[in-house]
Amino acid sequence: MASSLGRQLSLIKAKAVTASTLDRKKRQKSHAVSLIYGPKDAITQDLDSIYLAALKGLQDLESIDHRFRTYEKSLFSETSISIDRYVQTPEQNAALDRAVESFLALLGPRVLLQPAIQALEWLVRRFKINELNAEIFLLTFLPYYSHPIFSRVLDTISLPLPPLFSFLSNSKTTATTPPRNLLTRALSRDAELFSLISEHIINHINTHREYHALLSFWTSATISAILSMKEAKIFEETIAERTLPHLSTVITARKSPEAQTAAYMIVVVLVSQCRLGNDILDALAKGIALNWTTKSSKTGLAALTQTLQFYDLPDGKYMPLDNGVWKAIEKIESLSQDLAEIKKKVKIDKFIVAYILAILEYDPSNFELVFNLLAEQSLSVSQKSAVAHAILKIAHSSDASAETQNALGETLNKCLGDSALQDVFFDAMQQLNMDVDEMELKLKTTLQPAKPAAQQDDSVVEISSTPKVTFEQRISTARKPQHTSFLAPTATKEFDALAETYLQGLAEKKEVLSLLIKNENLFPSESGLALSFLLRMWTGSYPVLARVAALHFFGTLVQNMSETVDLQATIIYLLVALTDSSEKVRRAAAQCITVISCRYENSPKSPQIWGLESLYGAGSETDQLKWLGYKDLRALLKDHIGTRSEEAVLDRDYIKSLIGNLVDSSVAISNEKRKKEVGFKTSVLAFLCSHITGSPFFRIKYCILSMVIAAKKTPISLYVLCTPLLGTWIKRRNALIESLERERIPSAVFERTIMKVVVGSDRGGAKFLEDSIRTDVPGLSDAAGERIAELFDNWKYDTQLSVVRTLVDLALDNNAQFAALEILNQLSLSTEIFSAIMNDSKLGAQQGDEPQQPSKRRRRSSASQHQQSGAALQSIHANLRRLTLTLDLLERNQPQKHVPLLKQLFAILGELLLLKTDSSLPVQYTQQVLVDCMLPIIMTMDNSQLDPNSVRIDIIVSCIRSSTSPQVQNKFLLLVSALAKLSPELVLHSVMPIFTFMGANTVRQDDEFSAHVIQQTISQVIPALAQSTNSGDGIAFGTVELLLSFVNAFPHIPYHRRVKLFTTLVKTLGSHESLYLVLRLLGKRHWDAVARSKVSDAQGLEDFIEVYLRGFTVNERIDAARRFLSLVIDIPVDLSVANETSAYLDDVTGLTSEKLLSFKLDLLRFFRVIVSGPSLRSEIAEIFRGTAAEISHSDIDAFQASIGGCVEKLLSIIDTSEEKYQEYHTEAYDSLDVVLNLLSIQDFVTVLETLISRLDDPLTVRRGLMLIRAKFEHDSTVNDNISKNSGLKILPSVGAAISNAHIEDIELMKLGLQAIETLGSKFAAVEPDAFVGEILELVLDDRGIQCADENTAVSGLVCLSTLCTALGARLLGYLPRVVPIVLDILEKAITNGQELVGIAVFAVIDSLIKRIPTFMGSYLTKILGLVFLSASADAQDAFAEGQSIGDARTVLLENVITKIQTKPLLASLILNWDDVIARSDYAIIKLYMFTATQVIERGTRKAVMSDASKLFDFLLSAFNSRNVLGEEGKAIIDNLETEIIDFAMQVVLKLNDKVFRPLFVRATKWATEAAVGSLTERRNRLLVIYKFSERLFGSLKSIVTSYYGYIVEITADLLVGFVTGKTKFDRELWDSVIGSLIAAFSNDQTEFWQAPVRFDKIADSLLAQLALGVHSSDLLQQAIVAFAVSCSSEDHYKRINKSILNYMRDLDDEDDIMADLQDPREDSDAVVLDPKRIARTARLNAGSTASDVKITAVKTLKAIYERLGEEWLSMLPQLVPIVAELLEDDDENVETEVRNDLVPVIEGILGESLDRYLS
Repeated sequence: MASSLGRQLSLIKAKAVTASTLDRKKRQKSHAVSLIYGPKDAITQDLDSIYLAALKGLQDLESIDHRFRTYEKSLFSETSISIDRYVQTPEQNAALDRAVESFLALLGPRVLLQPAIQALEWLVRRFKINELNAEIFLLTFLPYYSHPIFSRVLDTISLPLPPLFSFLSNSKTTATTPPRNLLTRALSRDAELFSLISEHIINHINTHREYHALLSFWTSATISAILSMKEAKIFEETIAERTLPHLSTVITARKSPEAQTAAYMIVVVLVSQCRLGNDILDALAKGIALNWTTKSSKTGLAALTQTLQFYDLPDGKYMPLDNGVWKAIEKIESLSQDLAEIKKKVKIDKFIVAYILAILEYDPSNFELVFNLLAEQSLSVSQKSAVAHAILKIAHSSDASAETQNALGETLNKCLGDSALQDVFFDAMQQLNMDVDEMELKLKTTLQPAKPAAQQDDSVVEISSTPKVTFEQRISTARKPQHTSFLAPTATKEFDALAETYLQGLAEKKEVLSLLIKNENLFPSESGLALSFLLRMWTGSYPVLARVAALHFFGTLVQNMSETVDLQATIIYLLVALTDSSEKVRRAAAQCITVISCRYENSPKSPQIWGLESLYGAGSETDQLKWLGYKDLRALLKDHIGTRSEEAVLDRDYIKSLIGNLVDSSVAISNEKRKKEVGFKTSVLAFLCSHITGSPFFRIKYCILSMVIAAKKTPISLYVLCTPLLGTWIKRRNALIESLERERIPSAVFERTIMKVVVGSDRGGAKFLEDSIRTDVPGLSDAAGERIAELFDNWKYDTQLSVVRTLVDLALDNNAQFAALEILNQLSLSTEIFSAIMNDSKLGAQQGDEPQQPSKRRRRSSASQHQQSGAALQSIHANLRRLTLTLDLLERNQPQKHVPLLKQLFAILGELLLLKTDSSLPVQYTQQVLVDCMLPIIMTMDNSQLDPNSVRIDIIVSCIRSSTSPQVQNKFLLLVSALAKLSPELVLHSVMPIFTFMGANTVRQDDEFSAHVIQQTISQVIPALAQSTNSGDGIAFGTVELLLSFVNAFPHIPYHRRVKLFTTLVKTLGSHESLYLVLRLLGKRHWDAVARSKVSDAQGLEDFIEVYLRGFTVNERIDAARRFLSLVIDIPVDLSVANETSAYLDDVTGLTSEKLLSFKLDLLRFFRVIVSGPSLRSEIAEIFRGTAAEISHSDIDAFQASIGGCVEKLLSIIDTSEEKYQEYHTEAYDSLDVVLNLLSIQDFVTVLETLISRLDDPLTVRRGLMLIRAKFEHDSTVNDNISKNSGLKILPSVGAAISNAHIEDIELMKLGLQAIETLGSKFAAVEPDAFVGEILELVLDDRGIQCADENTAVSGLVCLSTLCTALGARLLGYLPRVVPIVLDILEKAITNGQELVGIAVFAVIDSLIKRIPTFMGSYLTKILGLVFLSASADAQDAFAEGQSIGDARTVLLENVITKIQTKPLLASLILNWDDVIARSDYAIIKLYMFTATQVIERGTRKAVMSDASKLFDFLLSAFNSRNVLGEEGKAIIDNLETEIIDFAMQVVLKLNDKVFRPLFVRATKWATEAAVGSLTERRNRLLVIYKFSERLFGSLKSIVTSYYGYIVEITADLLVGFVTGKTKFDRELWDSVIGSLIAAFSNDQTEFWQAPVRFDKIADSLLAQLALGVHSSDLLQQAIVAFAVSCSSEDHYKRINKSILNYMRDLDDEDDIMADLQDPREDSDAVVLDPKRIARTARLNAGSTASDVKITAVKTLKAIYERLGEEWLSMLPQLVPIVAELLEDDDENVETEVRNDLVPVIEGILGESLDRYLS
């Protein structure tokens, strides 16, 4: 076995760490790796100190989580210091790895805490987890990848990173946090990394160490990866394979609801992005539903709904949820609420359908939930139809239980009553062949909505199944009723039995009237039982047909009854029938009313009231009924109900308004009829209300109640009339609710109806409402509460107070279900009521007494003397709750309307303070609400309304100090602010305690409300202090104390709130009195930071000052700086010898002399920060210019005094500083340098004259010159005499400085010239005499523009340029001296390649041209020559940056062209031509031509025409450039000629015909004159003339077409020469000639070419060019076509056609190929060229074949046909034989050209085939 040492060495070798463990340098480098410290600091630390710091961090972590304590014995034990992982056994290292992983897992949610970083530092430094556990280390911090700590972690891990994290390498090398897209891309591309992170998170979940940040990271990263993979078009199966296994694991983690929620979010994204199969979606749905917990069920439900949204439903076949999933959903208590919230965010329709179908399948009795889901959820028509089919199938099934049928009937009623569902259910019924009536009878219920017209049927439908007992058998076995009326409550059982028989008879279509209703055994005629049976039948919940039949039977019976029977009792039931939802029922009721009305036309002798003694049975219900007299009854029927019954048929609500108006006593009535009318209304109302209280049927009660409450006012109190009903309702509500349900009347609707019986004048009604809300029954108390809210304002004070007290009691009752607080919030409570209910809440002191602030002695003894008993504390706590509730109400009730309550509120505040002192009851919230009530009151008061004796500011201060809640403290501070604004003297003596408290507490809060409180407190309270402190230059020590409290809190104030806070503070106190003090106190903090080497703190203060001072004006800043310097000067260097009168602050007491000097030095540095803002200089410039907003002369004077004071004090420091304080002197000098840039012109000049006069100190002179230039550059007030005088005053001093400078001091001379240039730009124009003479000579000599140093020369030239611009004509006397020197410098600069000098000279010349252009004419030729020379290729090579000088040259030429007159300028240009063309430099020539063109363009027509002859001479010379340049100019001649022709065209455009025509003739003669030396020269001239002609005719078109007559003979001769060989064929010349012809032909609008003389001259020569064959081009075709178009006559067409056809024929050989053939024609004596001879000659000269000629001719003829179309068809007969020949030509190319190109074109124009012509 190997030794221990051997094992260790093997381990070292295996891990390849020999170098790092044994090499001292590498070991040191490894030790320097740290999470906290930089390498320089880390390398000096030993393990013991690192361990102690880490142990402290671990102990802090233990206080957060006790589980960290276990690591004290392992990773953080004392023995861990000696552990070296590189020499441990594998087993030991594995155990250590497990401990590290466990610790990191526990540390994960806390890694951003400082203790956590300290603890991790130990693991990095001792156990090297950054090297040996790098992967788990990175995984731990990966959720914080965007935090700077992650960069630190990466920095500790050496390259290469673990393979899966290699994507972070760039982030490591750049020391930046990785961007989110980098992580997303890595996860989407690397499946192993995705799996690693997911498994890491699952391990945390399994060990219950997951945390929010980890799960959030996993969720967002996984979702981003899924989206990225989807975008990258990765297969959806691959995405699912990567994610589903991990998701399925987390979904089942029931002990981690947050992890489940994270998985649910990922599932939703996954199913939305990937098309998963239904089996996978089913598995996901089951996994989600079967594993969610109470905490995760809501998010799980959301995920489940979205999972089901992506089911693939073939043909819309919806399936119910799985049974297990459905059961899991049913266990969710807040299911409806959760679904409602989910629906607001996403679509869940498919889930809802599946859930409804599951309910119908697994719990078919729960139809109420089905309807709610259908009504509430947004489902499509097809989805609703699927549910409707399922419901109707259950309804139609024969095995449905009675309970199911009842529930189903109610649900169908609701569905058919819903407008959104009604059509869907009717359509489903049609599809299932179901009928509404059949459904009603089968379910034995009424389906309320009317059927569609197609389904309406008055006949009775049959029941689907035959009952076992027939209708007749039922009648025969029926017992005789024992009751005298079926309206009696005890007759229900007998009625139900006969009702079954009645319904069966209708269903079987029996004679129900004769067999049942008129059956004497069952319904004796004298008893009236039949009437009561029918009344109850049509007002019950029975099918429509049954109700209608009952009304018809009633009408039949009434018609057969004696007229002495008074049927007024039936009117009540007929009124109810008129409110029926079925129009059939209402119509039948109206008919019955008509029948009854007829019975009362005549007064019966002794009427017998039907039902008088037994309508509702024998008892009080019948006895208490009120009956109408005959007259009232007749009036009711005849004048009201009977005449309006038809309207009631059409509108079911009409009868309610009719009866309401009938009993309404508020309707205006005449005095004569008032008594009678009121009596009638009273009788009718009593009659109706007696049935409301007497009838046992709630449908009757509800319908009649609905009618009478429609009246605005009744003659008798409805509450009095309905008291029996109201009293019974409260006592027997539960039993009565059952009756309501049987009659299908919603209890909530009924209760709201009976509550409307109570009106504002009923004291007993208010008592009823109070009793109702005290019952705490949800429906009853809610209805009563709503009625209270409606009537409250109409009640008297006593009633209101009683109701409010009841509501308050209920609101305080934790067991009460009634929302009394909601009702209270709806009430408008008076000040008296608030005062009364606050008096109900006694906290200890007597109400109305002023609370006394408890003394210290009393507080000390309160523990023993005021121990509260349990009962007393309980009572006080109850009163505190009541008071809090009352204050809440007051806060919501606009407290500002209740000003008288302020005194009482302050009294309560004192009680709360005593209560908090003497007990532990929670009063903070009450205090907060109390302040919220007091604030609006105080803010709306004026001083006259305030009673000083009722306001106790000391109580408020005590509350602020005693409260531990920042929110409450802030509220009280706002209260103090409001009081200070209202009455400053009230808060004056309590200001400092308040601000001391704010400095220690409030300013540290980083929330918007605290910031608002501070702003308000400062702005309102500080003025009270400011009035009591002194002002002026002296130090207000009260102010210092106040400011010091804020400055001391500076580090704790949130960074982004500092500026606003201190700005408000200073502006409130007054910037003049306080800004300098704030700066001085902050300067002390700056020095403290510098002394402690806290660079970041010092820099932070400087940054703050820079931003902070922007909030003040320049005057305020400089004034503060001046006073700041005073404080600096007053600080003694030695306190022992300090002047007693020194006004330094006492914060320097105790400092040594060295520290005092250091302090003063730092204050001077801080001073430079104060006066060095980036915008300060520009703002000061605006002040000097007078352009600053709202600036006055007094402000400017004050500013100058302030900045002068700064300079004065700095100079005093410089003058008085001793040598041993040289550093202090230097700092003052630097500060002066900064201030000088802020000086006024006068003060600046005074100081600077002294500086630049120090000849023995060149450095000082240079600095002074720089300051002069900088100062005057920023001062643009040219017309300001002060500035001008100042500038002129210092100008001689500047000149003297240059003159006296050493000749080698180049920098000083350059700075001096720049200063003169700046001064000249400002003042030379207004004071030219100051600059001509010595200054100008200085600029022109060897210390100026002729200096050997290029930069100095440039500065001189720039200065001279500025002076030329400013002096203008005053420079004329110096012009002969200036210009030659300048031009000589320019020539040398061009030669030597001195670009900057050249640019500067151009600037000088440009200035002269602008200012004195007339006097520059004599120098113009040389100037232009040098300008053109600077553009040469050689010059450009010499210049380093040719583009810069090119820009300067362009600007100069632009000004020359603009400023110099055209005539002298053209003369100078022409004089330069020979030199320009001789240089053969295209750059020069191009610039020359561009300049000439611009001159012509901008010159007037008159000026150009006056020099037309000279210009044309120049043009002819330019046209001859090809001959002048010869072979050397071949490379540029084409471009040059283009430039020349462009120029010529510009000249032409400036001339008229009279001037130009002779010149054109002259040009043609020049091109052909006999004196030309050679053919080449003649050819070159002709070429340029034809190019010019082509451009001329193309541009000016028909205007100059006639000009071609001057060259037509030359053109014809040239063309003939080309084909006959007399002239050598020249392609370029030939193209130009043909091009000129095309231009002339195309623009002929005057029939110029139709004239025979011109046609004949050109026709044959032009057409003869066809003989050139291959040498002819498309130009020739264009020319011939254009020629044909311009010569549109039949003769010309024939001539052209014949010539072309001749070249299409076969040409035989003849010997005499050069002879001309005279061919006299019948109509002309013209001579034509023989095509045969011409073709043969041209072929010999040009090398073309006969086929080439034919093809050329064919193409030309084709082009003519294409252009002229039918116009050329007349030439077809001559063509056909030629075409026939060519189609059989020996040359295949000829045949192809004719067949494929020419023939189709002709056929297209002809409209038929040529075959019949050719055959």
